[in-house]
Amino acid sequence: MEIQNKRKLGYKKTLFLLFGIIISTMVMFYFDQKKVYKEEKPPFPVVSLGEQQTEVFLGSYSWNDGVVKKEFADLEDVNFKSVEYREQLHIEFPEGKEPLYIARGTYAPSGKVTYPIPFLFNEDYGAFLGNYPSVLTLSLKAFWKNGKRAEYIVPINVKENLPEKEFLPINKGFHSLLSVYQGDSDVHYVNQQIFNENPHFLMEYKGVNIEMAKNFYPELQIENAPMYFLFDQEKEVFRTDSEEALMQYIKENTYISRETIEGIVTKVDRDFEFVFVDDYPYYLQDTSIRVGQKVQLDVANVSKELPYQQIVEKVEVLEESDEILLRKDWLSIKEDKFSLLVVGDAAFSKPFKNPQKEDLNLIDEITIKKSLSSIKQPSIFLFNNEELVFQTDDYDSLLKYLFETEQLLPLKQELRNR
Repeated sequence: MEIQNKRKLGYKKTLFLLFGIIISTMVMFYFDQKKVYKEEKPPFPVVSLGEQQTEVFLGSYSWNDGVVKKEFADLEDVNFKSVEYREQLHIEFPEGKEPLYIARGTYAPSGKVTYPIPFLFNEDYGAFLGNYPSVLTLSLKAFWKNGKRAEYIVPINVKENLPEKEFLPINKGFHSLLSVYQGDSDVHYVNQQIFNENPHFLMEYKGVNIEMAKNFYPELQIENAPMYFLFDQEKEVFRTDSEEALMQYIKENTYISRETIEGIVTKVDRDFEFVFVDDYPYYLQDTSIRVGQKVQLDVANVSKELPYQQIVEKVEVLEESDEILLRKDWLSIKEDKFSLLVVGDAAFSKPFKNPQKEDLNLIDEITIKKSLSSIKQPSIFLFNNEELVFQTDDYDSLLKYLFETEQLLPLKQELRNR
């Protein structure tokens, strides 16, 4: 009996010992995981200009363990890597760790970051760099949910990427005009006349006197002046000594295609004078066009290759937006702040019940409705102090809009004060 009791006591001691080891291991694992979580840094992107990869430095960030400040001046061993100009600036994050929005800017010599520009068409579009020699420090500010932010600093030395012949156009989708003159030149008058009469013809202008032309461009076999040479991306397409013939050729060869677009206005930007129809931007100054309207646009495309070369020739409102959205009490009471109206069930409105302050710091009021008049679908409406400016049914799209607007506020304020 005594032996049996000793065995039981031994079993209990063993169990308590095992239990203690398990608990200790779990506590250690918990604190290790917590330490790893706190020490985790923002994901690193691969940034490349075309096929050329650049060097990337992590600047200031707000992550799991709070805010870390790091300015460009704090970086060590910075080399401005030489890269040739390319049209595409690619920013690729690890899969599953992509930010909702990236603000692209450049550091000025003073050390301050210049305002980012809105990227209306292609997220990778990098033409703001310019096809000319320049030493730049790019600032890429990435935004995630839950207040997570990070700046990536990219120092580069951009080398211009010139065509095979300097009289060919530098920019994709453009023609170039080489004007050869003798004596006093009126080439600027001719260029202005061409632009005034054919604004849809995308062209670069170059002028040179006849002696220089003979020396630098012997393959063109120039014998007299004035002469006008027109080139596409690869070759000469037209030459003449007559302004009238040049103007006629340009008129007959201006690319233009027309299409009719129907859709819902989802966003208006009065500062940059854009309206977004089904989330696609069109340059339009008509202030009678409002978010929520169904519209029909007659659009002229003046380039096969450049999506932003579009002109809205006619706009017609097919259906007005819901009148309830025109109520003044939805408007924000503060300039450069927004009032938010959320219509939907509890699951749809859940992110707005206890929102992350840093994500919605441009919002001064949130109104939540399970249903509202004729609005049948779950919807998010954003109002400034004058009108409804944005609508969506997606929380991430709302955050992306707010992140971009926050970064563009200094530029917008500057535009208003001009």
